[in-house]
Formats: sequence, C-alpha cells, structure tokens
Amino acid sequence: MALRGTNQEFGRPYNRRIVLESIRLHGPIARGDIARRVGLTVQTVSTIVRELEEHGYVLSMREEPRGRGLPPATLRINPDGGYAVGIHVTPLGINAALINLSGDVIESTYREASNATPDHAFDLIGAMVLELTRLRPGGRVLGIGMALPGPFGVESMSFI
Repeated sequence: MALRGTNQEFGRPYNRRIVLESIRLHGPIARGDIARRVGLTVQTVSTIVRELEEHGYVLSMREEPRGRGLPPATLRINPDGGYAVGIHVTPLGINAALINLSGDVIESTYREASNATPDHAFDLIGAMVLELTRLRPGGRVLGIGMALPGPFGVESMSFI
C-alpha cells in the first residue's frame, strides 16, 4: 500500500493517519524518512508528530552520538498510548481481547455462551469489556470492534 500525503487542509486527518501508520510500520524512524515515504514536507511531518506526541500516541528517542553531531530523533509507537477491545462472537461462546496501540494482546478472556440470546450475549460482552478495561486504569480505550461469523439471521439474530 502506498502511503502518500496531501498538503490541503481537509487532508489533515488523512495526513495524521498516514504519518502514524508510517511510524507503526517502519519505526523507529526519523521525521525526514517519514516525509520521504509519505510525500509530505519535513515541517508538516514535524507538526503532525508534535500533535501525536502531545496525545501520547508516539514516543521520540535519541540514540547515543557516534561521532560528530547529534543523531536524528527517531519515533516509535507508544504501546500505552491507547487500547482497543476486540470481541469475537461464535455459536459456542465469546472471546474478548485487550490490545495496545502496538497491536500486542495484553489480556484475553473467553465466556461460554452457546446459543445465547442477543440480550444475554450483550450482557456478557459488556461485562467482558469492563473486566478488560479495568486492567489499565486511566488507559484510553480508542475503540471496540466485534466480529460475528456468517451467515446469520438478522430478524432472529441467530447463527444459521
């Protein structure tokens, strides 16, 4: 996938996303390298990186000097910058996992729930999400995703 930036104001969210993705895929990486990879100016990348650092999504590191001059600061994803909860519903039960910003599974849990009604399944999911998010008090939950196997009946909310 080619990550290319845009310098138009409406492209700010897109630019932020491709800079963060470049750091995730290629980090630790210097600002100049990010600019070359995504086609933005170093100044634009620096502005975006400053915002990402302020929000705690990325960390800046500087290596020990090896000769003359300071080495460029490199950027990497801050694993504790945010969390997501993934839910996988199957006909036999529900799996849930807490994942950090680097994509590492922090904790996972399973509840048996064969042929659960939608109300019962959502009660279990809610309890599992609370259980997992309590493992990181004060941690930012950036999202919750759910996967269901198909096909399933929409009207009866059941697996076929």
